[in-house]
Amino acid sequence: MEIPQRVSVRYKDASYNTNEIRLTTFRLGLQIWDEQTKPRKTELYQFISSCLKQVDRQDRFMFSLLFIELTDLIRNSSLERGTKEVLIKTAFREFACAITDFEDVAK
Repeated sequence: MEIPQRVSVRYKDASYNTNEIRLTTFRLGLQIWDEQTKPRKTELYQFISSCLKQVDRQDRFMFSLLFIELTDLIRNSSLERGTKEVLIKTAFREFACAITDFEDVAK
């Protein structure tokens, strides 16, 4: 399944196209591990939440694909195995929290 190229969102007064969303997601996902912040208070959570509010329902699947890409990026990195596992778990926790909170508000 391909990520739709027509997606464009705004976050903190900046516009993001699909490639910029991908790059920002990767950067923020990797930044989480460095910051070691609490769940639901990270920039990644805020970014994904903001994106979800601006993307059509049919295009929301792209965030799952982005996180699959993020997992591959981490898995192929030179980080040690334990670090990779923590990073992947943390990034997916933030992603899951953002999706869950978004769906709860939509109900």
